[in-house]
Amino acid sequence: MNNFETKVLKKLDEITSLLQSKKVIRKPLELEDYNFKINSDGWKKITVDNEEYLENKEGDVWELLSEECRGEQLFTYDAAIRETKKVGKLIPTDDELSELLTEKDDLKNIKYSGYRVTNASFYSLGSTLDLWSSSPSSATGAWRRTLATSYSTVYRNAHRKANGFSVRCLKN
Repeated sequence: MNNFETKVLKKLDEITSLLQSKKVIRKPLELEDYNFKINSDGWKKITVDNEEYLENKEGDVWELLSEECRGEQLFTYDAAIRETKKVGKLIPTDDELSELLTEKDDLKNIKYSGYRVTNASFYSLGSTLDLWSSSPSSATGAWRRTLATSYSTVYRNAHRKANGFSVRCLKN
């Protein structure tokens, strides 16, 4: 490749980068291969319905300790937004999740970690994966997706922000 071709390719890269940063064109959307997690060192151990979990000091993130989903974490909506923002990650919007997840096979490395409701009970461990979107549905709710072992379809519905669901971020 000669000097002129090198300069042209460099200029094209600069233009493409500028257009992407201005949202004129965008990179194809893709989800990370694993659920989002944060450091759980120092969290307290809790027991609910004979299941042990770790809970962060704010009481809004829980780490599963059962063998089937050991290490998976569930976040309230606000905790998900806060923790992903700290590390520069983005949770997909409701529209982006609609584009990315049309059937269960669209998601890699599924861990069916269930969910946590506001009365501190955990449900559907081993049978569902519930993922937050970054899109609120109301002042107290946000859009989520549910994948179940028994269905190939991905379900969309709004749920209370205080519940605990998994998070799958967009790849950078």
